[in-house]
Amino acid sequence: MKNSVIRRIGKYIYYYLKRKISFYSSTRAFNRRYKNYKNELFKINIDDNIIKKYREKWSKFGEKVEIDTLMLSYNLSSKLDYNIVPENLFAAIIEKELNPYKELSFFSLKNMYEKWFNNKAVFPKSYLHKIDGVFYDSDFKIIRNIDNIIEDTDFDFPIIVKPSKDSYGGAGVSKINSKIELKNKISEYQHLVCQELITQNEYLSKINNSSVNSVRSCLYRDSSGSFKVLNNSMRFGINGGLDNETSGGIVCNIHDNGKLNIYAVDKYANKFYEHPNSLIRFDSVQVPFYEELNNITVDISNQIPLCNLVSLDMCLDNDNNWRCLEMNLSGQTIRFAQYAGKGFFGKYTEEVIKRTTRKFS
Repeated sequence: MKNSVIRRIGKYIYYYLKRKISFYSSTRAFNRRYKNYKNELFKINIDDNIIKKYREKWSKFGEKVEIDTLMLSYNLSSKLDYNIVPENLFAAIIEKELNPYKELSFFSLKNMYEKWFNNKAVFPKSYLHKIDGVFYDSDFKIIRNIDNIIEDTDFDFPIIVKPSKDSYGGAGVSKINSKIELKNKISEYQHLVCQELITQNEYLSKINNSSVNSVRSCLYRDSSGSFKVLNNSMRFGINGGLDNETSGGIVCNIHDNGKLNIYAVDKYANKFYEHPNSLIRFDSVQVPFYEELNNITVDISNQIPLCNLVSLDMCLDNDNNWRCLEMNLSGQTIRFAQYAGKGFFGKYTEEVIKRTTRKFS
């Protein structure tokens, strides 16, 4: 009995210290990024009672509640929402509590998408895989001589080659135009996937055609056990670049009716009311087949066990089918919705707070 109590105390102390370190690291990381934002975005121009109420709401985690995220979201959108999640709390505690299982790393390996999910056509068609230095064909049969397979395979060039593990923000993604290029590229990574290049919907191409304009769909598994869509945001490349925010792209939140928000933002919260290249106003855009987007993302997410929060990168192809490019189960961002003035978890906020503070009560 005594040893059992000691173990429980030791486990609690370990967990407490680990959480403290994570919170401190997350706070420092966001403070570093915030230094690149305009100072006026953090100007406190709301009543002290509002700030007090906001801090009371988020103090249940036992940490000092910063208001930088609240003020940044408010000053960008002119919308006050107590459900705006402090970014450091989300990164240090909430996401880790919602997705605590290390087994989820299986789904971070992009090679597995077609193998695991029941609707393979949702994902880009793969030609070959490389996992831990071993080559496999699209059916996951080991390839003994990769050069011979490349020569014998009828690729529909251009194709995409990208690292399939531990890659973020579009890093390492290459468009390949020949078999010679492919042979040279596949030696660069221990984990990679070679797959079709998806041609995007014609309507969306008019806004930006330098890259696929993907939609970041964020979903949460609520108390019913099924996933629900939290929010969607569309990403655009500018000046010929990729649509990833970290690669210089911009992001525009999507309203529940499928219309784009009046403005998009870049990595440092600079606002754009129209696409810098096409000059199309964002609030004039209606995302096509929006209900279908929500239906397919729910279907994909419900096939991921041990997971309660997921962010999917979706795109609409030229046959008007929504396709899933990538899934994110850790290191997810809440900025896209919140910089449009919407609390990331919306109507599920209180449920999430209760669910992720059980260890602190």
